[in-house]
Amino acid sequence: MPAPAPSEPEPRDPNSPSLSHVMRVSAALIDLADTLVADFDPADFLYRVTEHCMDLLDIGDAGVMLAAPKEPLRLVAASSERVRLVELFELDAQEGPCFTAFHQGATIHHTHLSTATPRWPRFSARAHQAGYCAVHATPIRLREDTLGVLNLFRRTQGPLPEPDQQLARALADATAISLVQQTTLEQHRTVHAQLQQALDSRTIIEQAKGFLVASHQTDPDSAFHQLRAHARHHHLRLAELARDIVAGTTTLPAPTTPAQTTGRKK
Repeated sequence: MPAPAPSEPEPRDPNSPSLSHVMRVSAALIDLADTLVADFDPADFLYRVTEHCMDLLDIGDAGVMLAAPKEPLRLVAASSERVRLVELFELDAQEGPCFTAFHQGATIHHTHLSTATPRWPRFSARAHQAGYCAVHATPIRLREDTLGVLNLFRRTQGPLPEPDQQLARALADATAISLVQQTTLEQHRTVHAQLQQALDSRTIIEQAKGFLVASHQTDPDSAFHQLRAHARHHHLRLAELARDIVAGTTTLPAPTTPAQTTGRKK
């Protein structure tokens, strides 16, 4: 009896995610859940959140804003210097989709930054001038408490694709759970202290970036890349290394190759 002919492969659904994408999503969620360690670094953790967003979502840049209880919203991580300046402008102006998403505790879409809107006129003009065409802001929430906002900036008009919206929600939820989970591990610390540490860390990191920009004649993105690479290579906390650089007790060598930006284009 002849062997049966091999069956035709099932046609692939063009809307289904590829296996490699599914594996990257799984790895990202596992990475964000891995906070129960003695040397947990909230500053580095929040920058990893932006990196996962850049890797998995159809966006040009990402940022994370957090607020300690009864404290104002503050920027704690950004994927590039360009988006950092836009986010700081938004906080200073107290208008924009990210600011609104935090205070309303709801996802906000702003899909046409080139079109004047009475809701956020100054933010829209500033973001569009920086090269962004749309913003998707997802609150970082744990039950009824809003801890911050995950801000996703696109360089093309239109809403974030629905699968990416769902994944952004999952990444925001994982961020909230991980921050509170780490706080619970150390009973003497509170959510307020955990968030405050992340906020304080950003200040010293920005100071160290400025120091490297001036001393190495490089750009802010390259300076941060060098700072973080050195911290990881030597198993140092990002904020502690930044503090030593500002204090002058640690010196990083000047880059041996021309500065390159680390932003990802879509």
